[in-house]
Amino acid sequence: MDMIDSGVKNVMRPGVDEAIEIAVQQLKGMRDLAGNPDLLHAMAVGLAGKTEDEQIVGFLHDVVEDTDWTFEMFEERGFSQRVVDALRLLTHDTAKMSYMQYIDAICRSGNELAINVKVNDLKHNIWRAEQSGLNKYWVMHYDALRYIERTLGKDFHCAG
Repeated sequence: MDMIDSGVKNVMRPGVDEAIEIAVQQLKGMRDLAGNPDLLHAMAVGLAGKTEDEQIVGFLHDVVEDTDWTFEMFEERGFSQRVVDALRLLTHDTAKMSYMQYIDAICRSGNELAINVKVNDLKHNIWRAEQSGLNKYWVMHYDALRYIERTLGKDFHCAG
């Protein structure tokens, strides 16, 4: 392998690239409560990730919940079990548990990847609820972030 090939391999991150591609395809045309593209939220949460896996899960965290995609489809595409497990935790099934039960399950899982992505998700949700004047959602997400902080004994620099 020559230096050019070596340099390209160090820059290419197919897991992240594929996650972005899937998010773009699956979230295309979808809107949040304020009328903004859902894709912007997925991109913000992915970009907030500090590791490659946090970025991948961040870009994909709403795909199963909001589209026809399944966890098996991510497995078939070659995403790691670590990524798929985090996505499972981050997918809220409203028929099985309340929002705060869902937040508690993420906390109690001990899955640092899912916890870190959920924190990034909540921070962005707080920001976008504030920008849109959606006070009910600001309170819901702020309370969830504070709950995570209290439960885990960590300060995630919760705004407000």
